[in-house]
Order: sequence, then C-alpha cells, then structure tokens
Amino acid sequence: MRLGYRLAFAVLALTFIATLPWAPYGGSFVPKVAPILLLIWATLQAPRFAGRGLLVAAIFFSGAGDVILDLVFEGSFIAGLVSFLTAHVFYVVLFLKGARFRRSLAFATLLALSFPVGMALFLWPHLGPMQLPVALYISVIASMLVTSLHRSSLNLTVVAGAIAFVISDSILALNKFYSPFVWARYAIMATYYLAQYLIVTGVLKEQADLA
Repeated sequence: MRLGYRLAFAVLALTFIATLPWAPYGGSFVPKVAPILLLIWATLQAPRFAGRGLLVAAIFFSGAGDVILDLVFEGSFIAGLVSFLTAHVFYVVLFLKGARFRRSLAFATLLALSFPVGMALFLWPHLGPMQLPVALYISVIASMLVTSLHRSSLNLTVVAGAIAFVISDSILALNKFYSPFVWARYAIMATYYLAQYLIVTGVLKEQADLA
C-alpha cells in the first residue's frame, strides 16, 4: 500500500479516536468507518490477485459492523456481531487459500487457541442469553487467528493483525459483559484499526512481492 494511503489511514483513525469522548454523536459513524473505506479503496486500486474479492468483502463487512454498532438501535449489538462474524469468515476463507499446516507452529497454534478459549470460559457465566452467539463468534475469530498462522506463506504482519483483532474483540467483550472501564473504547478502536491495517497491508505487500 502506498505511503499516501498509509498516512491518510493514520490521520483518519486518529481523528476518530480523538472524538471518542463525544461519541456516539450525530453522524459519528462517518469518521469511524472512513479508515475502513480507505482500506477498501486501496485494495481495489492494487493489481488484481486471487482472493482480492475475499479481502474486500472482509473489510466491507467490518465497516458495516462499525456503522451498525455506532447507530445504537434495538438489536444493534447482535446485528454488528453478525456483520463482524461474516467479515471473519471471509478472512478465514482468504487465509485458507493454499493453506498448509506447519508442525513447527503447533505450539504457537495451541497458544493461539488457548487465549480465545480461556476468554470464553472466563466470560461464560456473565453472558446470559448471549452465550451461544458469543461462543460462535469466538470460534470464528479463533479460526481466523489459527488460519493466519498456516497460510501458504507465513506473513508475520498478517499474523500480528489477527492477534490485534483478537485483542480488540477481547477488550470489547470484557467491557460489555464483565466490567466497563474508562479507557476501553480507546483500546478497542486503536487495536481494531491496527488489526485491519496490518492484515490489509500485509496481504497487499505479499501480493506486490509476488508480482
């Protein structure tokens, strides 16, 4: 991804994070989703590659989730959860293209699974009627993290992005279902933007190197 896109993404992400003390405010979904729309545009401007449609779809559904959660209507959390779950499914399918299991990463895979499983067990008594939806979501994001480790070529930038995504969603879950804390929104959005940036730039650089 070109330097101009990178700088623009940083400016847009920091701009929305700076407005979090007032969010949600009228039209706050616009600056919130702007960095994600920029990633879609940058991906579409990159040379065509196998899986580009999957990447665009994953970013798109993430952006849709951003908008849905910011609108705060009845059932918005479930709708946002479904949108982000769909995004992770597209990421999983993208990562599985040409995937191969690496025995050398077996321990890393167990570690990658242990965190979301541990988070699920910790939150389980606090989830109430959300137990099954959250369990499904955690299963999908855990799959996204594991498949990022076993792509056709190991890309640490993409893996770091997947880890950042798990961290972001874990902070969100702790804040919503266990105990709210004042800096949660800043941590959620910072790690979320970082996750999307690392995954997208990692994939695009990988494809550029192959060209």
